[in-house]
Amino acid sequence: MNEFIEFRNRVYDNESNDSYPLQFLDEYINNSKAINSDEARVVEQIRTIKQLELNKQLGEKEIDELISFLGEHSSTDRFTVDAVLNLFNDEIKQIVEKKIKDVLLNQQYDGQKLYHVLDICIECGIDILGDNDLLFMLQQYELDLEITSILLDYMDRFKRPGFKDAIYKLLTLDYPDGIKIQGINLLMNLYPMETVDQSFVEKHIRNEKNKVFFDSYMDFLKTDFAFEKQGTSILQAMFYGDFEDSGKGNSGGLAVLLKGLGEEISKDSRISHVFTITITQELNKPFISFHGDKHVFIRLPIYLDQSVRDKFIKRELFIKRQIANYLNRSEIKPDVFHIRFLDNASKAVAHLSKDLNSKLVFTLTPDPHRNMFDGLGQLKELGFNELIEKLNKIKIGDELIRTSDGIVGIGNGDVKTELAVYFPQFKDDIVNGKIEMIGEGIQTGQSIDGEAIAAYSNRLIEWNETNKGFFEKPVILNVGRLAVLKGQMELLKAWSNSKLSETHNLLIIGGDLERPSKEEEMVMEFFKNFLQKHPQFKDRFIHKGAMSNLDIRLLEREIIERDFDYPHIYLCSSVKEEFGIAILEAMSIGFLTLGPIKGGVKSYMENGENGFLIDTSNGETIAEETEKHLYDSKIDKDAVKKIQAAGQKTVDENFSIQKISHEFVSFYLSLEGEKENEI
Repeated sequence: MNEFIEFRNRVYDNESNDSYPLQFLDEYINNSKAINSDEARVVEQIRTIKQLELNKQLGEKEIDELISFLGEHSSTDRFTVDAVLNLFNDEIKQIVEKKIKDVLLNQQYDGQKLYHVLDICIECGIDILGDNDLLFMLQQYELDLEITSILLDYMDRFKRPGFKDAIYKLLTLDYPDGIKIQGINLLMNLYPMETVDQSFVEKHIRNEKNKVFFDSYMDFLKTDFAFEKQGTSILQAMFYGDFEDSGKGNSGGLAVLLKGLGEEISKDSRISHVFTITITQELNKPFISFHGDKHVFIRLPIYLDQSVRDKFIKRELFIKRQIANYLNRSEIKPDVFHIRFLDNASKAVAHLSKDLNSKLVFTLTPDPHRNMFDGLGQLKELGFNELIEKLNKIKIGDELIRTSDGIVGIGNGDVKTELAVYFPQFKDDIVNGKIEMIGEGIQTGQSIDGEAIAAYSNRLIEWNETNKGFFEKPVILNVGRLAVLKGQMELLKAWSNSKLSETHNLLIIGGDLERPSKEEEMVMEFFKNFLQKHPQFKDRFIHKGAMSNLDIRLLEREIIERDFDYPHIYLCSSVKEEFGIAILEAMSIGFLTLGPIKGGVKSYMENGENGFLIDTSNGETIAEETEKHLYDSKIDKDAVKKIQAAGQKTVDENFSIQKISHEFVSFYLSLEGEKENEI
């Protein structure tokens, strides 16, 4: 029995899915550890919010109660604002305005509450702050980056001039680039462009680090930027990483996929453009990059607080407005929006798609659903905040299933069956009819120009000089961003504590060496401490920072050309992998590939046929199952070569980016009401 899945089915069989988070909280609290008084108050607030939404009406008392909740918990803040906006209409506008005015007049707020009150004002078109109020808040909260950002947004929304000097003063402070760009953008929206002090900009805004981005962004603001529309236009949201930073921070295989997919989809004559958007904090690349004639990559300079666990939840509506502003300025109205995560940034894009009457496509994965229970199917003992965070994501997933026009599952029919376990909505014929199962893909048969090969060869020579003899043994390769869930630390333990270290050297590639995140730092510190404690492995284990996708594929080709008694292995050590772009790339080169049994890899990998599925729960299971397959006396060198060849064939026949992109185009056009044979 799986308690989580059983509960999901019970709620959806008997209750409105709007009540799901509260129902789960009640059951979790009844069957689990006691909660403290603050946590109990949060639960009671969620109960009140859900009941108000079910009643579908707000009065003076209810608005008072909702506003009183603001500032206590990030999730209830989000639920509260959503409830106000969902139930807002012209009849209650005056009441909402009066209640907000009372809060502001009596200064009954802290920074958290003020932020969300201003968010409501912007969304509801309530321009309530006088000039003195704005000036006071700009000065009072100048060190609160999110309040500063929302105040600039407020002035932009309601076109409030008269604060030029105050804005200039703010921009002399040591703000992140995202805030400074927002301030300059506001000045250029409120005043004639030629009146903006360029000497001030050079002194306080533009610098060596951000000049590439800043100059390209200024060109965008000064130019009537428009994209000619002939056909269907697609907007795909990424939000995690950058095409040029795959393997760094939270940028992984998705960046590789969306870059290749966008380029290939945009080649179709029926597609006008593919726009891929991300949010950037490091403004060291251009605002807009073209990947092919019609694939446009846009880096939005939106400030997010990187210190908080869920950086999107508070800024959801701000993200929606910033994307809308860019699209409006560029005269872009995407026909189809495609989102891929259960988070508040994706929810922002979903709401924007509905505001623009566009079609919404949503890639659905059971995450965090399959992390809600242990190996015995019992509910995990989660900390209260972690529980609330996961429930928020589950709630978003349920909302997106209901509101999307099309749902993509990653993989084949077996994966769809697994999805149905976590999403009882699949029993509904309407929901089931939205679903299309599409795999992911990679560039196959890719020709690489001589200049790129020569540049790579020079880097490889330098590498070989510092790591002499490393490639004189078969290699276990692992590529991807550094993270606990990616399992690189467990892989190092597995390799070093098993026969694997006798027959193979270990190469792990990934992570930002120059500006590592806290998680990357932790993983790299583990590697460093490991080598200090085990110096005998110093020349046998190498960790290299993230490399470009092209360099990785060239390196893989270099490795695979060296023949040994034992095969070169690509080992994906992730606890689970939704699909695995890096696995496909290694299979296509000819590595013997081992992937996690949890997730979507099993949709294309058959044990002993074209690779091996292993339990990647920890170092012990990785070592034990890899040894079992690698040293199996029944599998000789010829048998291994057949498995490697079968892996290559699997990718070539089923997962070329050309094939996958055709499936996506067909799906997108079907939502637009076009038929496959229309050109």
